[in-house]
Amino acid sequence: MSTKLTPDLLKSLGGGIQIILPPQTAIDALNSYLKNMTQLPPLVLILLAMGCIADERSRGTAVTVLTKPVPRSVFVLAKFLVYELVLLASLLLAAAGAYYYTNLLFEALPLGAFLLLNLGLFIFLTLSLAFTIFASALFRSSIAAGGLAFGGFLALALFPALNNAVGQALPSVLFQGERVAQLLAGTATPGDILKPIAIGLGLALALITLACIVFQHQEI
Repeated sequence: MSTKLTPDLLKSLGGGIQIILPPQTAIDALNSYLKNMTQLPPLVLILLAMGCIADERSRGTAVTVLTKPVPRSVFVLAKFLVYELVLLASLLLAAAGAYYYTNLLFEALPLGAFLLLNLGLFIFLTLSLAFTIFASALFRSSIAAGGLAFGGFLALALFPALNNAVGQALPSVLFQGERVAQLLAGTATPGDILKPIAIGLGLALALITLACIVFQHQEI
């Protein structure tokens, strides 16, 4: 919506200043959607989840649950799965709205490429969430957990720009302009798509496993 309205808003400013923008397209709208979804949602996830374990340890409320026959790994997995379900529902709504309005205001996007990009978004956000859960299990302070999680998010977001082997293997590489264009044109190879998705999923599982192991040995 903002991509479609931006040229008209600039024209209405007046003041003798003439700003000429090229015609906006569905690809511009898609890039705007991807940019927004890789910046704000991870920060919201960090703020929501950074204290999910750390705060319960510092306040002593975790003891109430763990005195029951509940394994610590189940405690960690329950926290992760609740946020994961909220993340999935939110992403489905955002993706449906973006696809509908892009097709309404511009031309139709290739559905297959759009779904693949949103799968990459889901893995990217899941990885950010897993890092936050791990950080929350590692520290008793939610501020410290949030700081570590934010550092992990920056690494995930910025490494692909370095064009090194590590950056090209992360899910966020799918949102670079060149890769997006390849996906929309259908010229991306299966390896270009499946490799960062599989590695992102593997890293998320590894981080949750580490969170369970760390929390197992933490003093409550």
